[in-house]
Amino acid sequence: MKRTTVTRSMLSMAAAAVLVLTTQVGPAASDPPAAGCLVDRLGELRTLQHRLDGLALDGLAGGSQYWYIDHRRCTLIVATLRGAADPAGSAFLNTARRVPALAEIIELDAAIRPRVARGPAADPNSRAATGFHGGSTIYSGLTGTVFICTAGFNGYRPNTTGTAGHCARDAPTWYDNTGALIGNVDQSRFPGADWAVIPAAEGLTLATDIVDGDSTTTITGFARPRLRDRVCGTGASSGTRCGTIDATDVTVNYPEGAVTGLARSTQSGAAGDSGGPVHIGHTGVALISGGPPEGAPTFVQPLNF
Repeated sequence: MKRTTVTRSMLSMAAAAVLVLTTQVGPAASDPPAAGCLVDRLGELRTLQHRLDGLALDGLAGGSQYWYIDHRRCTLIVATLRGAADPAGSAFLNTARRVPALAEIIELDAAIRPRVARGPAADPNSRAATGFHGGSTIYSGLTGTVFICTAGFNGYRPNTTGTAGHCARDAPTWYDNTGALIGNVDQSRFPGADWAVIPAAEGLTLATDIVDGDSTTTITGFARPRLRDRVCGTGASSGTRCGTIDATDVTVNYPEGAVTGLARSTQSGAAGDSGGPVHIGHTGVALISGGPPEGAPTFVQPLNF
């Protein structure tokens, strides 16, 4: 079931985000370009990235997987599938190559995909936790084979939990590991961005922490990921994995459509991790979005919605 609409005004959404971005971590908001990457050159790179974004949003990126500005090397990195030769992809790469000094093409052996999984439904005989924790496994149904994702942060929006937008696209209703109702998706966006908001079902207690390995970590504030941040994320399949944010403002060309404004982390992951919380200590910064079928990198949706 496709759910890509936003049911409140963009102004209200922005205001909600401002209210919760109470903790700032990492380096300054705008990392200075590396020596030699002059303002004019940076403007050219951004123009080229926007042109590629436009093509991708129109479904014209072919086998190209993701792209971003590498400020240290002062170039636009474009990742494409090794051996891909589809007409749209070739035309897309030709656009990137029109000024050879601006773009560097790299090849990948595996496609980048959203990290949703398919598997057995929740087990009603599972032991119920005390309260519902961020980072918990969530299920789209109660019988048969269902979609499996991971809950994000509780309380980023009042009395809600969250997950990836592509999980909401797959199913509107989500349950915990015992089959208890978590709630129905209220707002979501995918593609374009990758987030969803799920108001808590009546009687569900939302814990203010996230599953973090064999323990939990209390989340006391929210920010956005910055270059060189050391982050850790929890996913239903991978558990807790850590890495470093090595790129921001990344556009990922998922099969369902392009998503802009993601960050890339060196942490590994796998299908089922989608929507999982990414944090720095007690500060939440992002939700897991996608990556290769298994391993690194992991692309994450900043908490900016």
